[in-house]
Amino acid sequence: MKINGSKKIIYMCSLLAVGVLIVYWQVGRFDFIRYDEELYITENAHVLSGVSYDGFIWALTTLDAGNWHPLTWLSLMLDRELYGMNAGGYHWTSVILHMANGLLLFLVLIRMTGQLWQSGVVAGLFLIHPLHVESVAWVAERKDVLSGLFWMSSLCGYARYVEKPLVGRYLWVVLFFVLGLMSKPMVVTLPFVLLLLDYWPLGRMERSTVIRLLYEKAPLFFLSAASSVITFIAQKEGEAVASLQHLPFIDRLGNAVVAYARYLGKTVWPVHLSFFYPHPVAWPYGKILLSGSLLVLISILIWRRRKSTPSSAMGWLWFFGTLVPVIGLVQVGSQAMADRYTYIPLIGLSITAVWGSGEMFNGWRYRKIFPLAVWGAILLALLPVSFSQTSHWKNSLALFKHAIEVTEENYLAHNNYGVILMDQKSYRRAAEHFLEAIRIKPDYAEAHNNMGHIMTLHRKNDEAAVFYREAIRIHPNDSGAKLRFADLLQKMGKSETAIAHYREALIRKPDDPVLHNNIAVALASFGKRDEAIEHLRRALELKADYGDARKNLDIMTKTIPSSLPRSDRGEDRKESGR
Repeated sequence: MKINGSKKIIYMCSLLAVGVLIVYWQVGRFDFIRYDEELYITENAHVLSGVSYDGFIWALTTLDAGNWHPLTWLSLMLDRELYGMNAGGYHWTSVILHMANGLLLFLVLIRMTGQLWQSGVVAGLFLIHPLHVESVAWVAERKDVLSGLFWMSSLCGYARYVEKPLVGRYLWVVLFFVLGLMSKPMVVTLPFVLLLLDYWPLGRMERSTVIRLLYEKAPLFFLSAASSVITFIAQKEGEAVASLQHLPFIDRLGNAVVAYARYLGKTVWPVHLSFFYPHPVAWPYGKILLSGSLLVLISILIWRRRKSTPSSAMGWLWFFGTLVPVIGLVQVGSQAMADRYTYIPLIGLSITAVWGSGEMFNGWRYRKIFPLAVWGAILLALLPVSFSQTSHWKNSLALFKHAIEVTEENYLAHNNYGVILMDQKSYRRAAEHFLEAIRIKPDYAEAHNNMGHIMTLHRKNDEAAVFYREAIRIHPNDSGAKLRFADLLQKMGKSETAIAHYREALIRKPDDPVLHNNIAVALASFGKRDEAIEHLRRALELKADYGDARKNLDIMTKTIPSSLPRSDRGEDRKESGR
């Protein structure tokens, strides 16, 4: 019995969904990761308050986390309403969004090309490739899967618009694009991708001029430019943008060339994947030359075959172009590359490979079945690899330990692993990892800060002060180091100096309840009772169930004590990602 087209599409969608469930079913048992998920969820008072009018206004206006992505914040607030603090629920939301993205990608490729198996394979690679695990299994990367939903919706809307160019249909494209930008600014490259789709598979460049197609997308380009400006301001304000003095442009260019080649390599052979890849600052010239030669060679081969296989040219330009915002020419964060950055770009590489392989066998008797069998085998082989990669995200300890095992000189992984060990009161092992992080990167303020905390716990106050001072020297705006140093000074009886550091820290983090509580303790010991009470009340406004602040306020409003209960210690510090 011959299967009709609609049934084939349903069967393919079912297979794709099953593949996603095989890889990601396990996430329902995962914990929150202590890497940015405090910033986005577990220690974010606005998100923890759930959906509310105040939360809605905050989401629309905040530049927290170095981005303007209000829909991402709102989606996490909705998860808070639905799941409370059950991490598995948050993970499942991300999986469902990812599955929807893959199915939409499949449907839009079918609509644009009419090719079933090629569209299914590209969608399959998108859904189960190990490089995409980070975007799905890391709740803090909700912005990837959420913006992906609006990216795919924009493509679907554009396919409808091309079939019948009406203003109403175009406005749907604009709407989905705006929603995508409100989820993650990396969506800025969408107008360029629409131009590539005009080239292939839509073939609009044969019927219209490039100028006219550019003019058609002018509103989208304007929105991209506006979003880029907002993003740069947000990341600059969050001190995430590296200066040219810290990282010269020539070194950024070298890393960009190597990163493109590394992304290619990890697409083909996805092993030794890590949540963080340290930036080497300057790659050896030989590696840059080899990487550049590979990219040029592939580009030449694709250019020479652009007329016979336009799909390969379109896919290659998609891959290259959509990576531009995160390739490091404007360096944001301290990573050399990141798996999450491939969420959209990998689609382009998949199109190049899948359609290109199909066109290679034109004229052969088994031109349909052979490529399909090969790609089917590849997808089956990727399932256990992706399953294994996903399992490393089950908790913080597993994630950071795996990164140390598969990368070299990973100072951030050592620091964050040390923080988890410190939580488990394994102080000696934690100190070993903090010191290793400092050995790798002597100007790493986070590790100095954490070593100071270890010394404080061991009552080695003088040694602790040395580490805290170094952390503050390296990063003068580090409110975490200033909080801890101020706590140490307060304990050493240097209340006046401690108060000065608390005030500096509050400039950077005015909504930190721990800071307000601890400065109140210092102020009280210095005789400034009224100001201390103001800070304690502010701490309780920020965190109503803050026990230390409540106890201190009760004491302060009943009597004038010679001392208050000890101040709350600052949180263990980990470097965050972007």
